[in-house]
Amino acid sequence: MKISLQWLNDFVDVTEFYTNTQTLADLLTRAGLEVEDIQNKAKDLNNVVIGHITVKDKHPNADKLSLCQVDIGGGKIEQIVCGAQNHKQGDKVIVALPGAVLPGNFAIKKAKVRDVESNGMLCSYKELGLATESDGIVILPADAPVGESFAKYGGHDDIIFELKVTPNRADCLSHYGLAREIGCLLNKPVKNPEVQKKFSSESTKAKIKLTVENSDLCPRYCGRYITGVKIGESPAWLKRRLESIGMNSINNVVDVTNYVMLEMGQPLHAFDANLIGKQTVNVRMAQVGEKFKTLKEQDITLKGDELLITDSNGPVALAGVIGGLHSGVNDATTNIFLESANFKAMSVRKSSRQHGIETDSAYRFSRGVDPSQTFEIMDRAVNLILQVAGGEAFGDHYDIYPKPVTKSPIKITVQTISDRLGYQADAKLFEQYMTGLHCKVDRIADGQYNITPPLFRFDLEHDMDLVEEYARLKGYEHITETLPTFAAEPAKHDEKYTSSQKLSLFLRGEGYDQAFNYAFLSENEENKFLTNADIFNKLGLTMDAQAIKLRNPLSEDLNVMRRSMIYPIWKNVRENFHAGNHAGSLFEIGSTFSKVTDSVRPEVAYKETRKLVLAAWGEGFGLYSKNYPLVYKIKSTLESLFQSLQISAYTVAPNGDAPAYLHKGQWASIVVEGKAVGYIGTVHPVLLADEKIRVPVAVAEINLDLLLAGQPRPTKFKSVSAFQPVDRDFAFVMETEKQVGDLTKEVKKAVGANLQSMTVFDVYTGDKLPAGQKSVALRVRLHSQDQALTEAAITEISQKVVTAAQKSVGANLR
Repeated sequence: MKISLQWLNDFVDVTEFYTNTQTLADLLTRAGLEVEDIQNKAKDLNNVVIGHITVKDKHPNADKLSLCQVDIGGGKIEQIVCGAQNHKQGDKVIVALPGAVLPGNFAIKKAKVRDVESNGMLCSYKELGLATESDGIVILPADAPVGESFAKYGGHDDIIFELKVTPNRADCLSHYGLAREIGCLLNKPVKNPEVQKKFSSESTKAKIKLTVENSDLCPRYCGRYITGVKIGESPAWLKRRLESIGMNSINNVVDVTNYVMLEMGQPLHAFDANLIGKQTVNVRMAQVGEKFKTLKEQDITLKGDELLITDSNGPVALAGVIGGLHSGVNDATTNIFLESANFKAMSVRKSSRQHGIETDSAYRFSRGVDPSQTFEIMDRAVNLILQVAGGEAFGDHYDIYPKPVTKSPIKITVQTISDRLGYQADAKLFEQYMTGLHCKVDRIADGQYNITPPLFRFDLEHDMDLVEEYARLKGYEHITETLPTFAAEPAKHDEKYTSSQKLSLFLRGEGYDQAFNYAFLSENEENKFLTNADIFNKLGLTMDAQAIKLRNPLSEDLNVMRRSMIYPIWKNVRENFHAGNHAGSLFEIGSTFSKVTDSVRPEVAYKETRKLVLAAWGEGFGLYSKNYPLVYKIKSTLESLFQSLQISAYTVAPNGDAPAYLHKGQWASIVVEGKAVGYIGTVHPVLLADEKIRVPVAVAEINLDLLLAGQPRPTKFKSVSAFQPVDRDFAFVMETEKQVGDLTKEVKKAVGANLQSMTVFDVYTGDKLPAGQKSVALRVRLHSQDQALTEAAITEISQKVVTAAQKSVGANLR
């Protein structure tokens, strides 16, 4: 927000900071109103002064140039060559002297023009950056003081502060509001603006009929009729004030409403009274499907939950946001109905966001506007309108305020402040601060108070808010830097956080990049991707048939909480590939969301389930790239992960129906210690073709709440055996449709405690075997902690392996 220091000075004396702006900036920043930039406009017009042309001659070497002798004050005459033709001897002009730097980084220097010395330039407003078009050099009034800085004479010597106002300090979104704050900080009086006090005997209520149907969303509505106004250009002082903080001038009446909003923080709206249908104004809720055309010529369709200002023909304004095209002030306007109202922040914020309309009015109403000053600020605007546009203001105004807003007193003691801040608070200083903040101070006893905050301070509700105000106004630097006494043992780290960090570190070590996606997404897009929730529930991945909808989504593309982690990571893969990253691997650790209802809690509750999703796509390029199915990369990663978690009892095998986006023959469920915890598989080639992804993609999704149950597990150590392990290879011939996992399961049982490891190192199908048969080669490593295995013991174990293979899957030793 931009603030003019000269404008601010209308309400509180800040002249001492005109030459020491940084001191004021530091004061405001320490008080929580960060000053992001300071612009001294006079610096842009350094060495630009008012001059008097004493002599005007023709240039001796150019017919179209003039040679002027210009008095620049102090008895000093400068010779200046000029190409314009609209000046004459005796005129007062604007002179840019050597050293001035005009817009466009145009530096003025002493120069020779056609062999004649020129010591400056006579300026137009365009050359000074004060206009977009030029009518020649500026001719000033005859009483313009020669030698005076043009910045001072023209009112261009203002200083502009750009503040970062936090959402809780809506009271500082105006010059008067900031003046109150500075008055409190400096203990200076704050002047009130001049308001209109004289009105005609004519009645506003006789001219305009007003009703407010929804006083909950419109707590207060004030209005006054003004007749005989003349719409035209605003006076220079008004235009200069608005333009100093970046707002364009429109016409005198609209400029006043904008001026008062920037001055007092209360948005206003002026209706052309002659355009109000049947002279009737009604504040009501919109109807579903109702149409409204804004003054920016934007057509919107209303949803039924917006608050409107209407006449007999329909909407004339979206309350607190923007006016309508056909009811605003125009060049033909002679009568106006001036609105000053208070609208609920929630209502304005919702209407503004729903229709994507951002205005200065909506910005302020969305953060909160003081309802106690609605009427006085209206008459402040009336006063200025009569000054700049003439007319007559009617009496018998509207002020509909059925339920006046009040604040409850806050009980606080000075000792409470001292205890919280760690230093002794001063009672007199506390009273000074509270009075400066416009609070009502009632002293109950020494050091005990009832403090009633003003309505414009929406953030003061509890005693701790007042403690914060004391600390802020006195200065946070007074809070001593002392460590508290650690009387209790520090709390343990959250196990979920710790486990997530360990998983993240492990997977990044495996070469995966971590993805972070929103926990909400598009319902339509997710439903297209996830077609059957039952499949995921059977795989141990908790999922509802319908996603949880957000009441107030950021957009329709982010309107539900995610049920699965797979769709966001799939989008990441798709976007990476289309951006030119044709190979990569990602993982994400996050939560999915589902509803919980039971007989004990009949109301709907919500549950978060932690999950892990991995994705890999493309094939490595180069001499040492590995040529194997991509899904094995993820399988290898998961096996290493399980090993690091000391999880040994797991299987990867097809189990029931696959999710629709997976290749039916290249997927498997993941079962850990008898519980399904997720799946692994290759993305279906049809989906890849539809998305124009020309490389294989493999994914896995795991329920971490199930996988990490009982983690971290105690680490078990065994002494290193002094005996040599023994490897034995077996090649079994079995039917092609039989599962290798069933074979290895029985072999493990047969070997028992002497099994150190087992690996499938070859699977062969070919013309050397009968049709429908395959050869599976196993390497079994035998190892005993207690004794060396004899040849007889090894032979016995080998026979058990052969027998188990025959009985389990009908496999015969090759």
